[in-house]
Amino acid sequence: MRLGLRFVTLCLLVVAVTTPRAYAQASAINGEVTGTVTDPSGAPISGATVTITSSATGFKQSTKTADSGLYRFALLPLGAYDVEVSTSGFADTRHTGIVVNAGAIKNEDVQMQLGATSTRIEVAATAVITDPSRVDLGSTLTYNTIANLPLVSRNPYNFILFQPNVSGRANTEFGVPRKLNANGFNGRINYQIDGNNNTESDRAGIRLVPISNTYIEEVQQVINGFAPEFGNTVGTVFNTITRSGTNDYHGEAGYIFRRTPFSARPKLLALTAPTPEVNVNDYQGDAGGRIKRDKLFFYGSFEHVNRDLPMPVTVPPATIAQLGLPASYANSIPFSQDVYFYMAKVDWAINQKNRLSVRYNLFHNDSPYNNSNIGGLYLVSRTYNFYDRSHVGAVQLISTLSSRAVNELRFQTPWRHEEQNRFAATATGPAIAISGVANFGGPTDVGFVFSEETPEIVDNFSFLTGAHDIKVGFSSRWIRDEQVQATAATYTFPNIAAYLNAVNGTDPKSYSQFTQTYGNPTIDYNSLFAGWFAQDAWKPKRNLTLTYGLRYDVYRPPSANSSSSFPFSQSFRTDKNNFAPRLGLAWSLGSDQKTVVRASTGLFYDPFQTDLYRRPLVNNGSPAFFSISATPSTAFAPAFPAVFSALPTGFNVPAGNIDTVDPHFATLYSYNANFSVSRELTRDLVLSASYLYTSGTHLPVYRNINLVPTGAFLADGRPIFGSARVYPGFANIFSAESVGKSNYNGFNLNLQKRFSHGVEFAAYYTWSHAIDDAPEQNNIDASNFLLEDPTNRRRDRGNSLTDKRHSFNMTGVFAPEFKLSKPSLNYLANHNQLSIGLVAASGDLFNIGSNRILNGDSSTSATFQRPLFIGRNTLRAKAPFELNARYSRFFPIKERYTAEFLAETTNITNTLNVTGVNSTAQVDTAGNILTPASGAATGARDQRLIQLGVRFHF
Repeated sequence: MRLGLRFVTLCLLVVAVTTPRAYAQASAINGEVTGTVTDPSGAPISGATVTITSSATGFKQSTKTADSGLYRFALLPLGAYDVEVSTSGFADTRHTGIVVNAGAIKNEDVQMQLGATSTRIEVAATAVITDPSRVDLGSTLTYNTIANLPLVSRNPYNFILFQPNVSGRANTEFGVPRKLNANGFNGRINYQIDGNNNTESDRAGIRLVPISNTYIEEVQQVINGFAPEFGNTVGTVFNTITRSGTNDYHGEAGYIFRRTPFSARPKLLALTAPTPEVNVNDYQGDAGGRIKRDKLFFYGSFEHVNRDLPMPVTVPPATIAQLGLPASYANSIPFSQDVYFYMAKVDWAINQKNRLSVRYNLFHNDSPYNNSNIGGLYLVSRTYNFYDRSHVGAVQLISTLSSRAVNELRFQTPWRHEEQNRFAATATGPAIAISGVANFGGPTDVGFVFSEETPEIVDNFSFLTGAHDIKVGFSSRWIRDEQVQATAATYTFPNIAAYLNAVNGTDPKSYSQFTQTYGNPTIDYNSLFAGWFAQDAWKPKRNLTLTYGLRYDVYRPPSANSSSSFPFSQSFRTDKNNFAPRLGLAWSLGSDQKTVVRASTGLFYDPFQTDLYRRPLVNNGSPAFFSISATPSTAFAPAFPAVFSALPTGFNVPAGNIDTVDPHFATLYSYNANFSVSRELTRDLVLSASYLYTSGTHLPVYRNINLVPTGAFLADGRPIFGSARVYPGFANIFSAESVGKSNYNGFNLNLQKRFSHGVEFAAYYTWSHAIDDAPEQNNIDASNFLLEDPTNRRRDRGNSLTDKRHSFNMTGVFAPEFKLSKPSLNYLANHNQLSIGLVAASGDLFNIGSNRILNGDSSTSATFQRPLFIGRNTLRAKAPFELNARYSRFFPIKERYTAEFLAETTNITNTLNVTGVNSTAQVDTAGNILTPASGAATGARDQRLIQLGVRFHF
C-alpha cells in the first residue's frame, strides 16, 4: 500500500511540475471563458488587462494575458458574461453576451483596434458553436431546454436519453431509466449533483437521490473522452447543476394535473377490465433573488407530486377465476406515488477572492401497491408500501489565490433510507408462483430496509502558466451501508392443476419447491472510494488543445469476516492498480475555427458494487440469515400452505449455498478511444460525426465453482452436473470473478442548433453494437444472471443485454416570432411554443429460457437455461417509438410577469412500446424446443398520457 501511494504521489508531482495548461474539461459545476488577445495584424498582445463581469450577480474578475496573448477565467458561475480588454495604445474592447454552461469552455478571441483607451468598441460575443477547445464528447442541456421539454413523468433523469451513444427506456417514476446502454455497458452511469456523487453504491445503474425539475439549471452529460478530473465510471457522466439566485428576483408557481379521461387505456389491459385511474396533481414553486446586491443570494424550490401509475396485469381473467382468486385481481394494479421535493440554496460572495455556496435537498415518497416486479404476471396481493427518504447537504468554496491560481473545495453528506412495508392490499401467508402463469399470495419483499450515507470531500487546484492550465485534485467518499433483508416463504408449482391439488387438500405436496428465509437479516458494512488526478490542457497554438494527465482510484471493500467457513471470504483484496492515463486533443481548422477535429483515448475505472461484498458477509458458510429449501421428497417438507415458525426437525443450518469473491478480483476498467469531426454550418447550427470504441475488461461475473460434471453432455456440448461437490460440505458456491470482457463500436451523427430566432433543437443518430460474455448481477437490470455453462464462459459471448443496433433521439423547442400588420393577429400568432422529445430505437433484447432444468444444476433457474443451440440475448422485442410533445401559450401581463397555459403528452401516437416479453420456451428433457417462446408482450411503457397545467413566471 505504501509503495502504491508513493508511486501515485510521485506521478502527481511529475505531472504537476513538468506539464504546463488545461483547456479540456472546465469543471464539474462551473464553466470557463478563454481566448487570445491580438492586434490588428493577428500578433498576440501580452500583459493586456482582461475583465469579466456578470450583470446578473455583479461577479467581476480580472487577469493579464500571457506572452501568447492567452487569457482564462476558470470556475465561473453559470450565466451570461461580458469580457472587456484594455491595454496601452489600443481602444478598449468589450464583448457582450457570452453564455457560460456547465463544463463548457467558451473561446472568445478579441482583436484590438488602434486608438485611445478612452474609446470603447463593443461587439456581440463571437464564440463559435463548435466549442473548439472542448476535448470530451457529450452534450449540455440548457435551462431553456430543461424548462420547456415535455416531461410528463416529472423525472429529469429521463433527459439522459437525449444524447449520443446512450440508449434505454424512460422511467415513469423518479428512478433512473432502465436498460441504459452507455458506451456498451449496462447501467454504468456516474450520477452527480453539482459535481458531487449521486450514485447509489450497492448496485450498478441507480441514482442515490431523486431530483426535481424545478431546481435544475442545466444537465451536463459527458459520454467519452473526459479529462482525468472525472472518474468512477466506464459509461457516462450525468451531472445535474442546480439553480442559484441573482440580483433580480425571479421565480415560478405552477399546477399540473391529469385526469383519467384525458388519456388512453393501457395497451396490455384486458378489454373487459375497467380503465385504471391515471390522475396526477403536481404543485410546484420556486423563487430566487438577492439578500444583498452583488453579495448574497438565495434560491428555494418546492414540488409535490401525487399521481397514479397503474400497471396492467397480463394474467387472463379466466386464469384468475380458475385459480379461485377475486375477479378484481385482473384489474390493473393501482400503484401510486406521493412525493415531495425541497431545495434551499445560498450563494455568498464573501469577498473578491472567495465565493461560498451552501445547498440542502430533501426528498420523501410514500408509494403503495409497489413491487419490484409489478404488474404482468405479478398480482396485487404481492404489493407493498414503499417508504423512501433522502437528505443532502452540500458546500462549495471557490478561492481565487491569485490571477493564475484557483482552488475549489466541495463537501457533501447525502443520506438515503428506504423501507418496504405491508399495507391493506398485502396478502398474508406464503408467496405462490406458478411458472409462466401467475405470481400471487403473500409478498417476497416486505421487511427490506436500505440505508446509505456517503459523506464526500473533493478538492481541485488549478494553476495557469504560459499556455498551460494545470489541475490537480483528490476526492474521498466514505460509504456507510445498512441493509435488512426481506423475509418470506414461497411455494413454486409447475402448473395450475398442481396448485389446485394443494389448495383442495388432494395433494398438499404437489409443489415443485418450497423456500423460506430464516434468521437475523440485518447487516451493516463500510467502504471507501478515493481518487487523485493531475491533468494539463496545453494550448501550443491558438487552434490546438492537448489534454493529458493521470488519474488514480482506489476502492477499498468492507472488512471481511475472518471466521468465515470458506477461505475466499476470510479476507477481501483491495485492487491498487487502478492507474488511468488520459490523452485528448481538439484541433480547429481554419482561422474561423468552424471545423473541429477531436480525438481522445485513455483508461477508465468503475467502482465495484458494494452488494458484491455484502453477499459473502451474509452467506459465509455459517450464516446468521439463510434459506430453508425443500422439495416434496424432503423429510421435513411442509404441507401447503404451512410455513416454519421454528427450524424444522431434521434440518441443520446448512453450510449451504455461499457467496464469495475471488481472491484475484480486480476493478472493472475500459479502454476508450474516439474520433469526431464537427462543422459549423451556420452561426447557430453544427453537424458532428464521431466514432467510439470501448473495450471492457474485468467485468464481474458470478460462477458456481462447486459443481462437478457427471461426464454426460447435452447435445450442444454443455456438461451435465451431478450432486458431487468440489468442496464437500457446501452446496453451491457463487464466486464473483472479474473475468468478463466486452467490446463496443458506435458511430454517431449529430445535428444541433442553439437557441436563436425562437428555435432550438438537437438530433442524434447512433449505430452501435455491444458484445460481452458477462451476464451480470448487482445491476438494476440484471439482478440474478448466471453463466449458462460455468466451465466455458464463451457460451455466453453474444449481444449485450442492452445492445441497441439503431437509436435516434431528438429534442426541440420552437417559439417562432411573427410580425403581422394587425395587432390582434400579431398577438394570436406570437407567444406560442411547441416542444418535442422523440426516442426511437431497436427493440430490447431478452434471453430465451426454458421450462426445465437441463444441466442438472438447480441453482440456475430454468428461465436462465437456454434450449439447445440458442445463443444469449437472441430474442428482440418490437422497436419502440415514443414521441412526446408540449404546447405552451404565454400571456404577458407586464414586462416581468407572464402567465402560461400548457398541455403535454407522452407517446402521442399511443404506440405499444414493449418492456417485457414471454421468453420461456417449452422443451423436452434433452433441451429440444417443443414450443418456442411466444415473445408475447408482458410489460409496456406508458400509453398516451395527457396533462394540463398553468404556471406563473416573474
